[in-house]
Amino acid sequence: MIRFNSVSKMYDTNVFALRNITMNINKGEFIFVTGSSGAGKSTLLKLLYGELKPSDGTVFIHDKEVPSLSRNKLAYLRRQMGIVFQDFKLLWDRTVLENVCLPLNIWGKNKDAESKAERLMMELDIWKYKDLFPRQLSGGEQQQVAICRALIGEPWILIADEPTGNLDPASATGVFNIFNRASKMGSTVVFATHNQHLTQLHKGRILHLDRGRLTEATK
Repeated sequence: MIRFNSVSKMYDTNVFALRNITMNINKGEFIFVTGSSGAGKSTLLKLLYGELKPSDGTVFIHDKEVPSLSRNKLAYLRRQMGIVFQDFKLLWDRTVLENVCLPLNIWGKNKDAESKAERLMMELDIWKYKDLFPRQLSGGEQQQVAICRALIGEPWILIADEPTGNLDPASATGVFNIFNRASKMGSTVVFATHNQHLTQLHKGRILHLDRGRLTEATK
């Protein structure tokens, strides 16, 4: 389903963020991507959803070569993804509920948007904030809003870049459990983190990056 074929990424400083990454991720897998700050985790995710292009090699999703997709085809591919960004990318002039419902409203699937949003937001204990604006929330609460927005469309690929970074341990475990359930229901999850507690809960593959090089462990 997802294939990295000898992928390297070099920035203008002639520093490699990733070196010769080859890997496959199957449909429905839950993959942790671990590594210290600067190891290349965010770069790998950006290559996956097409924000960056590799310096060498290529990335395939369902046999589609992501770096070669037109702008429209890449936008269509991203509609099938749920992405939790490090900086959240919430809309400051929309309420929390409007932010969470945004993907379904854009796609014209707003019939059940609010009921789906309520279910997810109740699970993360942020439904009480539905009429507030993102600037009125803490960083952790904003992060949970971003997670709800990524999940609401029931995407077949979930990409999460440090989605528990601002959360307390109990909330982080709750977020992991939600992503884990999504995986069991068929979504492919690529979850970048350096939260060691969460990786200990994981029973599948862990892809570890060390200065841009990939190693793999299975628990």
